Amino acid sequence: MMTQWRCTVCDYIHEGPEPPEECPVCGVDASHFVKVESAAGSGEECRNAVKKALRQISYGLYVISSRKDGRFNGQCANSVFQVTSEPVQLAVGINKNNLTHEYIMDSRVFVVSVLNPKGLDLVKRFGFQSGRKVDKFADTPFDLGEVEVPLLRDCLANLECRVVNTLDVGTHTLFVGEVVCAKERAAGEPMTYALYHRLKNTAVSPAAESRSLTQWRCKVCGYVHQGEQPPEICPVCGVGPEEFEKLL
Repeated sequence: MMTQWRCTVCDYIHEGPEPPEECPVCGVDASHFVKVESAAGSGEECRNAVKKALRQISYGLYVISSRKDGRFNGQCANSVFQVTSEPVQLAVGINKNNLTHEYIMDSRVFVVSVLNPKGLDLVKRFGFQSGRKVDKFADTPFDLGEVEVPLLRDCLANLECRVVNTLDVGTHTLFVGEVVCAKERAAGEPMTYALYHRLKNTAVSPAAESRSLTQWRCKVCGYVHQGEQPPEICPVCGVGPEEFEKLL
């Protein structure tokens, strides 16, 4: 059986004798991969049961942005929740390997932008590429608020926070921030993690109504492309052609 390696940033699984030089999903290098230990019997069944049970927990989907030395970065996150009402404080969990974690640790400020169900393009931009390689805010409309961190315009609301406490929880840091300012952009239902997965798994290329050409399915997000070859990049999650499989 081929050895499996898991990306500690985005959970991408690579099969091979060594980890890949670069994660095809989030762009981190081989140092961020850990070997997946094989499991059998009740242990594996328990882990599978845990994964299924966790999917029943309700999550939102947000873009968390911060700054460092005049530069901005942001990422998607689903672990955001209110912890107190007086003063109003939010907590957000950020992976220690992410660039946004570095920026929040340095500036001690962050912004939570609440996405709407039409925000798949923002999920692609902020969730499936690394700020170490691209400027995620290039060509993305935003304003600067009180904490001088980007407030996305195409969302439901922005909450500006100053870090008042941190908690080391292993792979992640839980940042507790006091809300110092907020802006409501639009009314409507927020994007949830479950809704995001339903939307991305039904995304099909415009030409997919015809069955005359070969169809290719993205193994990461379920997008279906139609053509003689898989696309150079998935328009939903941003992975390369090696992550597409031919549909029979």
